[in-house]
Amino acid sequence: MRRETYQFGTRFWSSCSASSNNPINCLLSFFNQLTYTVVRHELFKTHLEETFSLLHSPGNGRSSLSLDLAEPFKPVLTDSLIFRMVGRKMLDQNWFEQHDGVCLLTETGRRHVAEQFSIRLEEQYQGHSFREWIYREALAIERHLLNVDEYQSFKRRV
Repeated sequence: MRRETYQFGTRFWSSCSASSNNPINCLLSFFNQLTYTVVRHELFKTHLEETFSLLHSPGNGRSSLSLDLAEPFKPVLTDSLIFRMVGRKMLDQNWFEQHDGVCLLTETGRRHVAEQFSIRLEEQYQGHSFREWIYREALAIERHLLNVDEYQSFKRRV
């Protein structure tokens, strides 16, 4: 069943596919990629091997641990930021363009949404930025693997 939502005069369809065929899916893909990049950066500060994996299947040259580590942060960074931007009418139709049935962010759109992602990443939660929470999560996995401490995952209600 498809659900219609309206934003700046355009109909968007909820979708189960990973393709970026509308602005919401486009934002989801873009923010997820930014999340993976930040997670990978914070992961490099530890002694963890990035091809090690707990959830995602490991692949040759694939940073599977980054994908694993990003999972608890995607609702907080990606999903909530999209809801915030839509709810506050922070999106502009000119930030998106269609190419061969795929919705892409324009340069202006990328600049604006990346800025919002940066702001969200530095927001404080229980005395730490989300970037710091990502690093702390990587350290918690490392400590668990070294049998120093029992692992407790990051949890936050969105």
